[in-house]
Amino acid sequence: MFGHKRSGNVALLKTLGAELHFQVHGLAAVALDGQVVSSTRIREAIRSGDFDAASQMLGRPYAICGQVVPGDRIGRQLGFPTANLDVTNLILPPNGVYAACTKVEGKFYQVALNLGVRPTVASAQPQLRVEAHLLDFKGELYGVELELEMGSKLRDERRFSSPVELREQISRDVMAVRSLG
Repeated sequence: MFGHKRSGNVALLKTLGAELHFQVHGLAAVALDGQVVSSTRIREAIRSGDFDAASQMLGRPYAICGQVVPGDRIGRQLGFPTANLDVTNLILPPNGVYAACTKVEGKFYQVALNLGVRPTVASAQPQLRVEAHLLDFKGELYGVELELEMGSKLRDERRFSSPVELREQISRDVMAVRSLG
């Protein structure tokens, strides 16, 4: 179904194809667990953090893609530089810290990924951030398009009492990501 009020169908497309000289090949709906796979269902799986279901419906591992943009360098000050991704208009999983992986210039890197509003960092207008710390990566990524293949959720986002406490937790998060690799 497509078009205004989902009034279009394969028969209409075939008629239009004959008039406008293009071919139409209808396909049977794809189902998973007895339910039709749809973009709505995929978005719901992502929003709930069910990467396994999202990946099965997509036919590939679920990943977050975005261009690396400048941040405010707080991760670097804490000893864990991050690549901040522009994820404008993307459907994202729940806030939290995740294990992920990415590939830069042909080399794979494990990633400690934070999705959230960074409650420990004082901000008059908190906004959603996607911050990726690539383990053992050296270099700059500004302007690069990164694809982060999502792994397991490590923990929920939470506020820490000090930058020292935050740094200690990030260190534990990085160790947890390494142990998964």
